[in-house]
Amino acid sequence: LRRQPTISATMSPNPSSSPSSPPEGAAAEPTPLATTLSDSKQSFTAKYEAARLYIDSLAKPVGSLGTLEDWGARMAALQQTTTPNADSAACLIFAADHGVAKDTSEGGRKCSAYPQIVSRKVLEALDHGIAGASVLSKCNNVELRVIDVGLADGPVSYEWSGNTVRLATRRIHDGTKNFCTGNALTKEQVKMCIDVGREETTKLMDEMGGANVIMFGEVGIGNTTTAAALIAALTGVDVATVCGSGASVTRDGINEEIVARKIDIVKEALDFHSNASSLNGNPMQALGAVGGAEICSMVGGMLEASKHDVAILVDGFIVTTAAMIACMIDPMVSRLLLFSTKSTEKGQVIAITTITEIATANSIPVHTKPALDMGLRMGEASGCITSVPLLRSACATISSLATLNDVMCLEMGK
Repeated sequence: LRRQPTISATMSPNPSSSPSSPPEGAAAEPTPLATTLSDSKQSFTAKYEAARLYIDSLAKPVGSLGTLEDWGARMAALQQTTTPNADSAACLIFAADHGVAKDTSEGGRKCSAYPQIVSRKVLEALDHGIAGASVLSKCNNVELRVIDVGLADGPVSYEWSGNTVRLATRRIHDGTKNFCTGNALTKEQVKMCIDVGREETTKLMDEMGGANVIMFGEVGIGNTTTAAALIAALTGVDVATVCGSGASVTRDGINEEIVARKIDIVKEALDFHSNASSLNGNPMQALGAVGGAEICSMVGGMLEASKHDVAILVDGFIVTTAAMIACMIDPMVSRLLLFSTKSTEKGQVIAITTITEIATANSIPVHTKPALDMGLRMGEASGCITSVPLLRSACATISSLATLNDVMCLEMGK
């Protein structure tokens, strides 16, 4: 039998280690990438580009790992290390109800195929650990918290456990107002919800001892209508290009009757706000006119994540809308964003395009397309939680994959 060849070369799969061992007692020389990443004078973009150049040198065709390469470079630039990780993952879901989703007998427009009481029932399931986000977060080792920032009052009193589901210290009583007949939120309520989002984000990260990636999710019947109204108001696009079926009762997720109703409702809302043109590019004013408490809180959470350089795995349509608004308030938020899932709601494309334009205008690297295209439309941060293993793979790639030079220098012993 022939002897199997053995590898006799020393490999340096990560740029933080040197191909040859330093003299005993001497510290290893930092690599150019490590030096750039740790240099506080270097911009995020400079760090990101340095990481991309290093990834180009790995033992694979250039660009062949697609989105994983963008994600790995962003994580390295944010964490300022050649060995980024996503081991400590947090998910914060905000829940609130919308006046426009109330039944017409209660002064609403019944914009959803589901009654408003479903919002509260989803939170009860989350509190019992049996909802979609509960199951997905457990199997992906994600720390989950759910905050009630404005659910409508239920038929019976229900007190959240305080473990997974918690009542916000400040919240919108009985949800927002119907934005077809008035402002959804006052200026004070918008600010309060944004502040709650910031506070809850800091609290969760503190409870975990720090997080290196955070996800935001939402629960709230009618919030696809609210998201569509926000995008139309803020970008000036035609209402028909942003309205989809939302929470559907059919397997294919298509409900033309609901879409037509949403288009009429959003047009009615923008007509009511006769100064709708002044909402274009004015996020705080738009949030007050046609926003939602949970969307405001997600915006606040994203602004807080930016303060701490924590990456954000972005979920579907509603969360992408919140990300767009956060970027309008602070363009630097765009450097954090990792788009996890393509929404079945067509308005997401407009939100991502707007984010891309903001990033480009501020010399921040353009994002890759959403990683997953699986028809996900459940909400509850389901898409981004499902994408966590992909992000961990991206981190492992830049941390441990050998360079092409390492592989070419391997010697096969006899």
